[in-house]
Amino acid sequence: MKIKTKIIACLLFAAFVAEAQLVVSNAPPYNTPQNLVQNVLLGTGVTASNFQYTGAASGIGFFDGQNSNLGLDSGLVLCSGDIINAVGPNNIGSQSTAANTPGNPLLDNLIPGFTTNDAAVLQFDFVPSADTIKFNYVFGSEEYMEWVNSSFNDVFGFFVSGPNP
Repeated sequence: MKIKTKIIACLLFAAFVAEAQLVVSNAPPYNTPQNLVQNVLLGTGVTASNFQYTGAASGIGFFDGQNSNLGLDSGLVLCSGDIINAVGPNNIGSQSTAANTPGNPLLDNLIPGFTTNDAAVLQFDFVPSADTIKFNYVFGSEEYMEWVNSSFNDVFGFFVSGPNP
């Protein structure tokens, strides 16, 4: 069973509040969607193909969260700006890097009346060897405190489609 996955982030992971240091990298080999999906995101027993990423080049990479309070040891990070801002500390209001890239219609549908900007979109197809799949994720927003209950809010979508997803 081939399943199409879209992992979409808009204004995502701009910075984490961490007790210790989060480490991020988008240097080779952590700069290609194929490597990140096959070697970081997915575990054994999953075949993946058709890797596509749209967003800022600096908005995708690897994170090591072992010495942080993130709750995940490592994984793939998507950011609407530059992943280096995820390291923190979160002591500057609206710390961000404008990517000046388009938003995404699927995210726009989650926030009726608004449009998104600087979306980071990762898409790939995968075929699991078992009948169950599981993804662990953390959504972070550096700008939450500055913009909560205003006309600006961050949005995140995790879309899975295919036969019997």
